[in-house]
Amino acid sequence: MLDPNMIRRFYLQGYRDISNIWEKIGQKQIKLDLGERNFRKLNNIRNRLNFKSLKKFCVHFAPVHVYMSALNWLMPERVGSKQKAKHAYPVGGEYVVDIDSYLFWRPHSHFADRNGVCVGCLSISQDSTLRLVEKIEENYSDIHIVFSGERGFHVHVLDFNLRDWAHYDERNPLKSHEVARFLYTKQLKSVCGGFDKHHFTLSADVMRVITVPESLNGETGLICSHLGNRRDFEMLSISDILWKSRAKQFFFNVEWDRLVSHAHPEPLVGRR
Repeated sequence: MLDPNMIRRFYLQGYRDISNIWEKIGQKQIKLDLGERNFRKLNNIRNRLNFKSLKKFCVHFAPVHVYMSALNWLMPERVGSKQKAKHAYPVGGEYVVDIDSYLFWRPHSHFADRNGVCVGCLSISQDSTLRLVEKIEENYSDIHIVFSGERGFHVHVLDFNLRDWAHYDERNPLKSHEVARFLYTKQLKSVCGGFDKHHFTLSADVMRVITVPESLNGETGLICSHLGNRRDFEMLSISDILWKSRAKQFFFNVEWDRLVSHAHPEPLVGRR
């Protein structure tokens, strides 16, 4: 696990604003994993977040992971358990699939590098992700792929519409979202495979949270890098993907002490 000061350094200088893609970040429920089963819901502190305010909270709290909800909410500060979420009211949201190499396992030379990442496992995940995205493109076009920071990829379908798969019930919109995701996941599983019970449940879960793109994986120290659409993704080698996720990390390890002595002479711990 990374040192908290290293995490603060990343969010202070290296966190990339991708609000041009995730325009509705203010309607997401945002949750910080502070380690040791300690979670902090930022919407309980401030009910409308943008990437700038999220960055400030990350500098302050130094989270191990940063999560956002798959659904967008009219009142994200009211999101609690599934039973209470009706008071928050869902207003759309993306469909997300988590691809891990073990779901499509094939023999390879398994070797974990200093960050705990196996190139062979990532190669399996990349091939599987490309096959899945090709199927998703039969229905949707606004698709973004994010490196998880460890052993796989997250596929975000931003133009997913529940009405494509289920009747919208105004009296129970949350159930409508759940049914649509369940039916779409069931279809993808039938043509692609790659969904064990856990991943199937996650894909259909309306209350799930997913790693915020460009945030830091506090376990591996790698950036959960936004890699673009399928065409961008298939042009990248595994070395390219790991370089993108390590580039800023390398910068901070090598250059931070020199830069901070000029720009921020005061101690970083406790900064707001």
